[in-house]
Amino acid sequence: MTIDATLSLDRPAIRVLDEYYQDIPEDLYIPPEAFAILLSQFEGPLDFLLYLVQKNGFDLTHLDIAPIAKQYLHYMEQMKSLNIELTADYMVMAALLADLKSRLLLPIPESAIEFEDDPKKQLIDRLEHYLKIKQAAERLAAHSILERDVFVAQASLGERHQVIDRFDVADLHDALLCIFQRPDPHVHQVEHEAVQLEERMQFIQSVLADGACLEFGRLLNPNQGRMGVVVTFVAVLELVKQQHVMIVHDGVERTLAIQSKAIQSKAIQSKAFENTQDQGEAYATSFS
Repeated sequence: MTIDATLSLDRPAIRVLDEYYQDIPEDLYIPPEAFAILLSQFEGPLDFLLYLVQKNGFDLTHLDIAPIAKQYLHYMEQMKSLNIELTADYMVMAALLADLKSRLLLPIPESAIEFEDDPKKQLIDRLEHYLKIKQAAERLAAHSILERDVFVAQASLGERHQVIDRFDVADLHDALLCIFQRPDPHVHQVEHEAVQLEERMQFIQSVLADGACLEFGRLLNPNQGRMGVVVTFVAVLELVKQQHVMIVHDGVERTLAIQSKAIQSKAIQSKAFENTQDQGEAYATSFS
């Protein structure tokens, strides 16, 4: 079933099993979607009304509104009979056409005063304006549209290298000789020597052998870095554990110092011997 067959009132519009009917049979079931497809082909009531005008070959400037209104209202009634929902704009247009049709059917009294705004003229003006917009849209749609007909090229031109043309062959030859005569770069590999715990213990004992009392910072070797600090501290603790050195400090805020325990023991023994001699001399004097 075509659009022309559906909208024409001059010949049968419905064909059922090779038989034509002017009206829809009451016992015939037609899915609502079948008529809804026809309505969905138009962008609104003005578009549908313009189709009816062009289908009948009418001129908008001398439009007879009666047959157009009759076809439009007949089609709307068919849609209602099939319980197809119509949008508000289609219903508003149907009401306007029904009003215009009733005005044409009623006799106009001679003493009637013309309305300032003619609804028929307003409708024709709307149709003419819509036709201009539709024709302009069709012309625009005929052109190539970005991302539909034409696309932006995504190809990369690649990196463009600058051509240097201010050097001659002799300059290039000299530069090449300089490259060949350039010595190979020598990369010096810095290897950190492992800090041995035994070596640090021997070093600490050697520097404290003469009876010196040194701060902990003076036992460090700057070239050994953080590992040297850790190993030296562990060496001091190990020597304290073995009772070879002792940690001394004078006050809480003073820096810790390291001293050989053997030197301190000799000093204590010497002082004890001197005290013993003094006691002996005092005892001998008391008997004389």
